[in-house]
Amino acid sequence: MAMSQQARDEKRRAKAAKLQEEDLRLKVRPGTKQALLELMEWAGIEEQGEAMTLMIHHIEALGHHALFRIARHEIEAHRNVARSEPLRLSARKRTDQHLRTICGWADASASQIIEALIHGIHALGRLHAAKFVTPPRHEISISPRLALAFDRKSMLMIQQDPGDEVFAPTIQRSA
Repeated sequence: MAMSQQARDEKRRAKAAKLQEEDLRLKVRPGTKQALLELMEWAGIEEQGEAMTLMIHHIEALGHHALFRIARHEIEAHRNVARSEPLRLSARKRTDQHLRTICGWADASASQIIEALIHGIHALGRLHAAKFVTPPRHEISISPRLALAFDRKSMLMIQQDPGDEVFAPTIQRSA
């Protein structure tokens, strides 16, 4: 049986509390929302919150120099702008900490920083903006030594338990 809307809401609130998520509601200019939608399209992202979270984490990891290189003019331009389009970001504790760190670097509010990041990253163009809105991909490499150890262990396991035996059918000839 399907869950009621009330049950789904309660489950979502419990999960958010467990993960220490904070719901941020940001008001931005209509052009900002359009720029965010284009960034999401370029990266193949469907959720606004995911795109904003990725931008926050990438900028924080690169440091305050990257923020000012990408969005210095945008931060100043967005200090006293009227905002009307709502954006919503459910941020977990670490994302919220990173956002506060970035806000401290620029002495700006969360909505000013988010708006500046969106416009600054969008201005980089499709190719360079992709670096800031794509999930990190971890490269896994197995050393030759580890591969050899795995090969030996797996061969030993096969020798100890060969598994199912294959029987060839016998052919009976009629006389």
